[in-house]
Amino acid sequence: MKVEGLTAAYSNLQDVHFELKAGEILGISGLDGSGRTELLENIFGIATKKHGTITVNGKKVNNHSPKDAIKNGFAMITEERRASGIFSILSVRDNTVVSSIKRYLFKNKFFLIDKKMVEATDWSINAFNIKTPSQRTQIRSLSGGNQQKVIFGRWLLTEPQIFLLDEPTRGIDVGAKYEIYQLIINMAKEGKSIIMVSSEMPELLGICNRILVMSNGRLAGEVMADNTTQEEIMTLAAKYV
Repeated sequence: MKVEGLTAAYSNLQDVHFELKAGEILGISGLDGSGRTELLENIFGIATKKHGTITVNGKKVNNHSPKDAIKNGFAMITEERRASGIFSILSVRDNTVVSSIKRYLFKNKFFLIDKKMVEATDWSINAFNIKTPSQRTQIRSLSGGNQQKVIFGRWLLTEPQIFLLDEPTRGIDVGAKYEIYQLIINMAKEGKSIIMVSSEMPELLGICNRILVMSNGRLAGEVMADNTTQEEIMTLAAKYV
């Protein structure tokens, strides 16, 4: 993916340029308010961009909405899991299949095929080691780590090529964090491209290939994760403050 001149209509994000390689984990660092989340939201079509272009495999894509983004092979895990990631009163199954719901419709498009939804949810539970009493358990009763793994499973069922992760390990325990790291690394090994925003510097340095540093809505610099320091990243983060 190539992003050129991305500028937001209603935030301080301006003139961002970068490239994302296949199978790469690209980290996004910066202080609060630096434009990290806004960058992902504009790419995914949650926020409105003023101008700029996004091309995937040489083809221009227009993500005017999350629906467009999903069609174009994007997926996004939002920063606030409970507010915008899960449907808390719905079951694990409902939360798993919601983004790929068209796959489970009868030809008349009025009824869902329960068997297919059960199979898809079973795959997700087994693939991501989700600990839940049953598929019908309300997702709000699961731990934060298991809720996050349900969301990963949900998006992988849409078969995305580009994964946008905003603070993917926020609010989960150490053991679940390790499992999420392994999920991200495995996705990259399978050829998926990943952009990951994180406030935790060791997290970015530990699993990313490159790190882009945002400062006051602008791209302040780019560093290689295995050849940088936290001090260098923080210096770049304060560049336009």
